[in-house]
Amino acid sequence: MKRFFAVLTAALVAALLFAACGNQAGSGEASGTVDSYDGPWLGFQASFTREASSQYDNATLQVKYLDNGVALFQFDLMEGSEAEDRADTPRLAGTLLVDDEGFAGTYEGLKDDGTTAFAIRFELAEDGQAMAVTHTGDLPISPDGAYNYVDAFVECSEGMARALIENLPTAATSLNSGIGAYTLNYPEEYVLNYFYPVTATFDDTGAVLAAFIVTDDLSAVYRLDTEDGVPVLIYGEAQTMLDQVIYLPADGGGEAVSLLPVVLDGGTLLAPGKSAKLTLEAPYPFACAFRDLLSTDDAVAAIDADGTVRAITPGTASISGTLAIDDGTKGFLMDITVT
Repeated sequence: MKRFFAVLTAALVAALLFAACGNQAGSGEASGTVDSYDGPWLGFQASFTREASSQYDNATLQVKYLDNGVALFQFDLMEGSEAEDRADTPRLAGTLLVDDEGFAGTYEGLKDDGTTAFAIRFELAEDGQAMAVTHTGDLPISPDGAYNYVDAFVECSEGMARALIENLPTAATSLNSGIGAYTLNYPEEYVLNYFYPVTATFDDTGAVLAAFIVTDDLSAVYRLDTEDGVPVLIYGEAQTMLDQVIYLPADGGGEAVSLLPVVLDGGTLLAPGKSAKLTLEAPYPFACAFRDLLSTDDAVAAIDADGTVRAITPGTASISGTLAIDDGTKGFLMDITVT
């Protein structure tokens, strides 16, 4: 449903979970069709702020092109009074249709009977550095104005996650109102500051219809409720997720480490004759593969094609390789001590 969404505050889930990694990456392919749109919105994403904003009258806008002439957007609006020291801060998110040619796009907010309550028109500047917004119809706070480019970053929210999921093909999401009314539930907590678990539940029984994770930068949506429990990519790509880092507390500044690191089950200290397998440290059991595995000293520690490290004689060796998840890859390197 297209409507204003309240702002939710998310909290970090502290603990990492572990997911074993097999030889084959990907248990399914992302849904979708070839994008027929070839206009100026293709691949566009950006954040904007409205000109002439003040403490009690301001607005920001996020826009991300999805596919097939559809773009995701969100307004964060504020209107209030300094004298009363109060302000209303609604959030409006949805998907707009961009023109086949040109720089304009339109969003229509619908009433319960399906008629148009209001329409918002977006005019993207040719250089992508500005957006002009106008509307017709009734809105409690006007989003109109000239918006200036801030950066190419967009961030997940309740409204944008819902709008993104409901824009995906029904075959990928199972979200069909014909089987009953449902609600998309956005989490109060998010995982590793990056993954947002979203569930669709039936309004009458509360039973789960579908379960998803949406990444913080809206680069990917995974379906979680699969038969084998392995997440399936239904929108976007995995490379952005693999490139993410998190910062661990440390004296003198945070240490940057991979969001999804490759580790050795049981640790990197092995006794001669012992073995251990490479595994993906992740909050979800993503289908993945380890490729191009090498050891700098096979006489100390050898690495098999299935990711098993075998300790041979005392010493140190480095294990390197490539982690693959869906369409994404990244290299890894770890030091092994045999003692």
